[in-house]
Amino acid sequence: MAVGGLLSAVALVAAGLPAGAAAVEASPHLPLLDGATDNLDAVLDVRDVTRAVRPTTAQRDAAAALVAASGDGARLTWDRRFGTPRSLRRDGGYLTSPRTGEAADVARAWLTEHADAFRLTDADIAALTVARDHALPGTGTHVVTFVQTFDGKPAVRGGRMTVAVTKAGEIASYAGDPVGHGDLTGSYALSAGEALTKVSGALAPGVLSAVKQLGTRAGYTVFDRGAFAGPSYVKQVAFPTKDGARAAYRVQFVKALDEAWDVVVDASSGAVLYRASLAAHDASGTVYENYPGAPSGGQPVSRSFGPTAQSPKGWVDPTGVVGTGVTTIGNNASTYANYSNFLVPADQAPRPVAPTGQFDYVYKNRWAATKGSALPPSYVEDLNSAATNLFYQHNRIHDELYGFGFTESAGNFQVTDGAGTGGQGGDPILGLVHAGAASGGAPTYTGRDNAYMLTLDDGIPPWSGMFLWEPIDDAFEGPFSDGNFDASVVEHEYVHGLSNRYVAGGSALGSQQAGSMGEGWGDWYGLNHLFTAGLTTKAVVGQYVTGNAARGIRNYDYDQNPTGFGDIGYDVTGPEVHADGEIWTTMLWNLRKRLVAKYGAAKGAEVAARLVTDAMPLTAPDPSFLDARDGILAADVDRYHGDDTDLIWSVFASRGAGASAVTQTGDDTDPVPAFDHPAAVRNGTLSLKVVNATTGAAVSGAKVIIGRYEARVTPAARTSSTGGAALRMVAGSYPVLVQAPGFGVQSFTLAVSAGKTTAKTLRLAPNLLSTASGAKVVSTSSQDDGLPGTFAFDDTAASVWRTATSSTPYNAGPDQRVTVKLAKPATIDRIQVSAFPNVGGGRFATLKDFTVQVSDDGVLWRTVRTGAFGYQAPRPTAPDLNYRTFTLSSPVKAAYVRFFADSVQGDTSTAAQVAEIQAFGSSGALTPTAPAPDAPFTDSGTIVTGNPAAGDPTGLQNVFGVTGAEFTTTCALPVSSQGADGWVSKLPAGFGDGQHTVSVTGGESTPAGHDLDLYFLGSDCSLKGSAATAAADESTVVPGGTAYVLTQLYTGANVPFTLTARDAG
Repeated sequence: MAVGGLLSAVALVAAGLPAGAAAVEASPHLPLLDGATDNLDAVLDVRDVTRAVRPTTAQRDAAAALVAASGDGARLTWDRRFGTPRSLRRDGGYLTSPRTGEAADVARAWLTEHADAFRLTDADIAALTVARDHALPGTGTHVVTFVQTFDGKPAVRGGRMTVAVTKAGEIASYAGDPVGHGDLTGSYALSAGEALTKVSGALAPGVLSAVKQLGTRAGYTVFDRGAFAGPSYVKQVAFPTKDGARAAYRVQFVKALDEAWDVVVDASSGAVLYRASLAAHDASGTVYENYPGAPSGGQPVSRSFGPTAQSPKGWVDPTGVVGTGVTTIGNNASTYANYSNFLVPADQAPRPVAPTGQFDYVYKNRWAATKGSALPPSYVEDLNSAATNLFYQHNRIHDELYGFGFTESAGNFQVTDGAGTGGQGGDPILGLVHAGAASGGAPTYTGRDNAYMLTLDDGIPPWSGMFLWEPIDDAFEGPFSDGNFDASVVEHEYVHGLSNRYVAGGSALGSQQAGSMGEGWGDWYGLNHLFTAGLTTKAVVGQYVTGNAARGIRNYDYDQNPTGFGDIGYDVTGPEVHADGEIWTTMLWNLRKRLVAKYGAAKGAEVAARLVTDAMPLTAPDPSFLDARDGILAADVDRYHGDDTDLIWSVFASRGAGASAVTQTGDDTDPVPAFDHPAAVRNGTLSLKVVNATTGAAVSGAKVIIGRYEARVTPAARTSSTGGAALRMVAGSYPVLVQAPGFGVQSFTLAVSAGKTTAKTLRLAPNLLSTASGAKVVSTSSQDDGLPGTFAFDDTAASVWRTATSSTPYNAGPDQRVTVKLAKPATIDRIQVSAFPNVGGGRFATLKDFTVQVSDDGVLWRTVRTGAFGYQAPRPTAPDLNYRTFTLSSPVKAAYVRFFADSVQGDTSTAAQVAEIQAFGSSGALTPTAPAPDAPFTDSGTIVTGNPAAGDPTGLQNVFGVTGAEFTTTCALPVSSQGADGWVSKLPAGFGDGQHTVSVTGGESTPAGHDLDLYFLGSDCSLKGSAATAAADESTVVPGGTAYVLTQLYTGANVPFTLTARDAG
């Protein structure tokens, strides 16, 4: 169907490709598009990335010659979707000798010389248009971004080639995602207005709005906003495919100020080809440089709004030409109140007016004083001070980033771009003060406890909305505060504009890892400024708006974050851009700290900012963490001649993004971490032997995890049949977890020294409550059918016991319990518990208080331990809910253990969740046995009619067909309409543990073929996730909590199918 797999590319070393003609290669199942049918932030792409396009033999030969000509240390990677070179750089050097000519001409000539490697002709190279020619400040290097054209139409979401040319004319690096030679197919049968109507009808069903053309801007046809929040923009484009391009329209549709999408639709049919959210959620004046009350920058100060080196005409337009007088409008920013959810003309919006240019207002904090009164005066009394503060910060950030290279030719935000500077102009950032304050409170809270940035193409103004913050029970329990006064939040949002405009030439953050880095860059730049300006010594983002001085709005103070590349997906949310973005921030923050240690505070911070910013345009489109790492390495060679390459590799290797790390695509949520430096002299070897502490026998198949999280992370190694595992690692101290059936999860801290082998024998005590150790769950007082009590005793927090949902809050009802009989009586001295929720299960429905009882006979019980999981406001986070060990006051002998979930974190939650309960002590010899894989489950049948309306072709509305609608209404089997346009299969108990896979394969009954999709439903028939790509068949992971699978026929007729679910092993 039109819901596509996530866009990305795989890095394959040229020398490692097998011989043969152009082909495609099947890949393992892709990460689940959890909630793809109703998650409007998910990237949807019809291009099927389940099969990698292989370069031709001629391409490989040409690429090998290109790598050889580039010199020792050159590395070329391939784009998975198009089978063309994705990146090329050389460790410590350039790809060519100096050449003469303009940078764009030098770059084009180099591409022409190697056209065969790109599967392009000389004519294709000549037809490339220069989308951006940007000089990196201070180096003289030009980053030239070309865009492919097809019949004169520019390619979008592919077809980009970026070449860095040094001041001396050397080719420094290449990155891109071009498609090989091919034609434009299809036609522009639809008009621009009809394309917009198709998009608005899908994204805002039921909303009638007239289509009225207003004119043109930045190459787009502009349409009046009608019933929506802002105008929409449409233009003709070409949408690259593996063998050419499709005639298409690019539509930038603004439904609400914090809801807008970049949509590419087929110009003949209006079918959605691609969709991504554009919104990212998060004179002189008296301002706060940090936030009110901060130890540094927490007092109101007067700051000049006059000329700076980056804004030579100052920040304020002194003419008052907009009709309101001297106000918060200038070349870089326009700042005003936005109490509703619509854009209004600048001269009609409430904003401060200061005829003398003195924006000196007292911040009264009336929002907090009135305890969140939604009725004026409340926050309205602080409009002038809030607008002044936001205007100051937006201008300050403009100047800061301008100095780092985000200038006119890079696509920055300005009304007027200086003559000859490049860029479109006409796009100052719109700062929306108190965004949605009047309309966004109870009961929906759509205008509370958040902030956002919405970035459109160069030449179209972006906007950033700052919300009011208030405590919301069991959701976000922070203070009453005003987001306009938290400098870290304001800069985080602004930097979304930087990354969306600057990385790989702009509009190139379409993968999961890229979106995560978008969040991570925002945090990093905010902290970099605050530290450099001496305004903080704590690496905390959002302290003011959350009231949390220890970690702010994130899981950690970044000086204490233990996560790395293999931890993608570790958080309670599963893979999610904010959570995984913290991993990227941590890597960059460690890089900054190492550079500060090497050069001192001022120079170290400057070098870090230059490297991080220079790397953005040098990075491949839709990048992975590894692509962006390589961009930083390329930036170091260009600006600092490789002075810090060794340090950069050490930083990234220590966090799992080392030389041997692998990610299939930027959408890979299970990348393989590696901790090695490319220079062997920097590495040591960690040699482990894992044995059973009670028998001395080797433990095979154990996961060796570098980090502090176990669920949903990727191990660095698994032990062999002899219990051995070896890792090459850059020198350092590492947290290590070992997880194995029957042994639970056990933690160690190990150090590795360069040039040495660290040999360690890790003795694992058996987990006495594990079913793999012979323990048996004898009773569970309450459980969800998809998340049974046995899931708490399977040695992993990836699966979760959840009680049945009650009609009343859990804390007001009985304490549910689970009882386990040990394999044999044993002495217990400690209990280990994880309170992680099921993905999507809600962080406030997690375990708080618990009681542990033991018994000799299962009849008489005695309490041996109580415990609790607390959390730091405003909400429970991963470190609050991760494994904790509770030691008993004295060891006890037991044959049975009973665990009570006494309460949960949220008073309104109607169920409890416990991920894992483990017990350790002494038992004599105990030999756990890994459970045999579950026998595969199969179901088959014939589906009569394809239903393109089922599931919704845009993947947005969660519209089920006849069979799905009946089942989700009755939530009972059998289904009378079974086989009409779908088929419901009930999975065996235990298959919804997040550790099983499912595939569906259809037979061909018509020449037109078929398209089958999968939807996963819980025991209450709620949607848990989906796999709905353009592929005929589907294969993915069964999401946790799944009880039923709905196989839906999107296209085809009388299609026989077989569904198979099996243990992932």
